[in-house]
Amino acid sequence: MDESGTIDVGIDLGTTNSAVVLVEDGTPTVIKNNDGWDTTPSAVWLPKPGVIHVGRRARERVESDPANAAAEFKLEMGLADAKRTFARAGVELTPRQLSAEVLKSLRNDVRHHTGTAPEVAVITVPAAFTLNQNKDTAEAAALAGFHPACPLVQEPTAAAFAYGFSDATERAYWMVFDFGGGTFDAAVVSKRDGDLRVLNHAGDSYLGGKLIDWALIERVLAPAVARELGIAEFRRDNPAQRANFAKLKHAAEEAKIQLSRRDEIEIMVDLTGPGGGTEPFEYLLRRDELDRVAEPFYVRAINLCRNALADAALRPEDIDRLLLVGGVTLSPGLRERLADPAEGLGIELDTSLDPTTVVARGAAIFAGTVRRPARRTAASAPGEFTAELVYEPSVTTTTPTVGGRLHSSSTVDWTGYSVVLSNPGGRPPFRSARIPLSAGGAFLTEVDLDPGRTSRFTIELTDATGTRRELTPGTLSITHREVEFGGVRLAHSLGIQLDDRAFAPMLRKGATLPARVREVFRTSRALNRSDDESVIRIPVVQGERSRGDRNREVGMLEIRPRDVRIDLPAGSEVEVTFEVDTSSLVTVVADVPLVQAQFEAEIDLDNVRTAEVGVLRERLSEVETRLEGLRAMARGAEVEDARRRLERLDGESAVTTARDQVGAASVDAGAAAAAEERLRDLQAELDDIEEAVELPVLTDQLGDAVNDAVALARQSGLPGHLEEAEDLRRRADEAVSSKDSGRVRAELERIGQFVIGLERRSPDWPVRLFYTLQEMLPASGQVTALVAEGRTAIAANNVPALEAVNQRLIRLLPQEEQQKVIGVVRG
Repeated sequence: MDESGTIDVGIDLGTTNSAVVLVEDGTPTVIKNNDGWDTTPSAVWLPKPGVIHVGRRARERVESDPANAAAEFKLEMGLADAKRTFARAGVELTPRQLSAEVLKSLRNDVRHHTGTAPEVAVITVPAAFTLNQNKDTAEAAALAGFHPACPLVQEPTAAAFAYGFSDATERAYWMVFDFGGGTFDAAVVSKRDGDLRVLNHAGDSYLGGKLIDWALIERVLAPAVARELGIAEFRRDNPAQRANFAKLKHAAEEAKIQLSRRDEIEIMVDLTGPGGGTEPFEYLLRRDELDRVAEPFYVRAINLCRNALADAALRPEDIDRLLLVGGVTLSPGLRERLADPAEGLGIELDTSLDPTTVVARGAAIFAGTVRRPARRTAASAPGEFTAELVYEPSVTTTTPTVGGRLHSSSTVDWTGYSVVLSNPGGRPPFRSARIPLSAGGAFLTEVDLDPGRTSRFTIELTDATGTRRELTPGTLSITHREVEFGGVRLAHSLGIQLDDRAFAPMLRKGATLPARVREVFRTSRALNRSDDESVIRIPVVQGERSRGDRNREVGMLEIRPRDVRIDLPAGSEVEVTFEVDTSSLVTVVADVPLVQAQFEAEIDLDNVRTAEVGVLRERLSEVETRLEGLRAMARGAEVEDARRRLERLDGESAVTTARDQVGAASVDAGAAAAAEERLRDLQAELDDIEEAVELPVLTDQLGDAVNDAVALARQSGLPGHLEEAEDLRRRADEAVSSKDSGRVRAELERIGQFVIGLERRSPDWPVRLFYTLQEMLPASGQVTALVAEGRTAIAANNVPALEAVNQRLIRLLPQEEQQKVIGVVRG
């Protein structure tokens, strides 16, 4: 395995099951575990101190011994407060540590197959994974004994590799539909003239088969158990029922799998009854019953696919094949829905590869294109030589270039030294001419490859006397492929949250990685060195929502008084640089030129915690109240877009799912994380619905405002004012046509500023400002005295005295209101 020079090992670290695949002679081979299975259950069992079981035996114990076994911990990756307790072993393990145990097991399977444990592997992550989840995955690999630089690749991208690295002549668009045990991902893929490129991603880190299992339990099985066995308080969040729900979860998962091949299945589980004894529970579950429970989750997955297509400016009819990935896609009900153009996508389904191992296959194929991390091996003694080689391990040309520079621990006159590259096993065999080294010990040459195969070359070094010398490494391998990968893509937009809560994306979703970008912003407030409490905070966020606080905060840039040599005035330049590597790990730096200082963002991915259950309940209540209000508003207005969005939420049972997750949050850290994410998404969706509901009202207000502006401009008698007013009318018409409430609001504000500018020129402006300020201020002795003084000034037509009263009234306003009024007064 070490001879190839490439990583060659791909691992799908799944929520329910994991798999490892090794590329041998250019062909991916699924490595079976000790049970002879292609997949290993992602489960861990600690029966006593110092003993750890991973896989099938551990998965069985999740049902029978839940206090000492754990599964489905992938959904808790990246959460600092997520831990699983193992009673008999007396330890707590984090999801990262549990994932490391699964990775160790897979690594040992490769060791058993090849005789050597791999040092590095390509490990897959959901495209919807956040930065902290990716970081936890990388650290789990290091804990498992892998090289710290294990590349991460997104699961739908890996699936595309598995399907796509053949037939370079095919020109097509594909969509990957990856519905696994814990996550859902969709990817739009283009294959053109040997170039395989992921165009767009969409996904949900908490949409998977696990949700279907729990929905089946909570909507069907648990009510039946409570009714038939007479168990009171039979709820998932009741600690006394933990063992019973563990058994139901296992039974639900097995029944779901069986119903992919049968129309009905008899569920039989021995549960603990009200008196403490064992009582049998039986239930005949039909496939159509399961499909009804699963329907909202199918609908959400399909809607995410439609979003991904729309973002890529494509329609379902533009897609040639829908590549099915993940165990949930074995469901006949889901396949029927997907094939339906009205209810699903209407795209031809491709089931030619095993959906449970296709991601690992693709990861291994990608691993075959990535060089192993370099091991700098300096020559240990005089007369020994090492080579620093430069070449691409996977190419689409049959005549690639290979270069290198030789090193020695002693001074060497490279004059007369030469190398020869040979591949005696080539078809035909290949042997280069003698290639003299440069004075610096470097060489460069072309080699011939066998099409569609891996070619292995030996590097022969001879000195000036013609004597063969040993060289490390003395071999290299290059694989010729018909298809070239177009690069890893950024799954979420990255940027900063501005002072007005707006999101300023700097790297857009879909950017090819690695990527680096720099933009200049200006501070909205001053930073005074004398004020220890003064601080400029710039949140670093990821997501696609226009409001920064509706996205996920992943870090914070902070500039404090102690960090600067002089006071920073408002409006100071801040140069922000984002850098993202191919594994989506991020560095953010801010430069402040005025003080010649640089600040690195605190990307604290080790302290991401789940919200407390009480907080989640409050957020759920807020969402439910807000949703009902918007439903009422939508019923009485011509707002088709708002009604369509509300129907989509209903079709996905979005609020019901969030309610279920909040209910389980006290006993399941993964459910708490899912609830937090779902509620954030719901609030953002309700923002959009609110905008759609308000659009007709805003449109009417804009029409009235532009008419008033034109009338005032005519009254002014100045041609320039009328011309500006007519330009405002044109802009207002464009905003209305766009049906974008943000643009309509912006034009309302623009017109308001124009009208205020005209009114300020009016002789009675100080009087109108006085009465406006009087309405804005609450009654007090000071306000009453100033109002009396102002009225006296008006009666005496004393404009300077009235303006002085207005200035004193402005100073009584709250600081934020003061700034707004001062801006109006000064224009």
